[in-house]
Amino acid sequence: MKNQTLSPRLTRRQLAAAVLASAAAAQTPPAAAPVPPSTPDGELQAAREQNQRTAETLSKTPVPVETEPAFHFTV
Repeated sequence: MKNQTLSPRLTRRQLAAAVLASAAAAQTPPAAAPVPPSTPDGELQAAREQNQRTAETLSKTPVPVETEPAFHFTV
């Protein structure tokens, strides 16, 4: 019996389009954007918050295991 998956098959191009679309959506500024911080610590905190928002958005995009290419790391 062949392996049957419940998830639809995605090509690499379709996966890339989905990831790029979600990344673009994650990079849009919020409706009430705060004033950019002028201190290095404030900039670091703002960058961390942006990375967290992007990670949350990307984590909502399911990627089936079958989509990943087979590769091996050699040392």
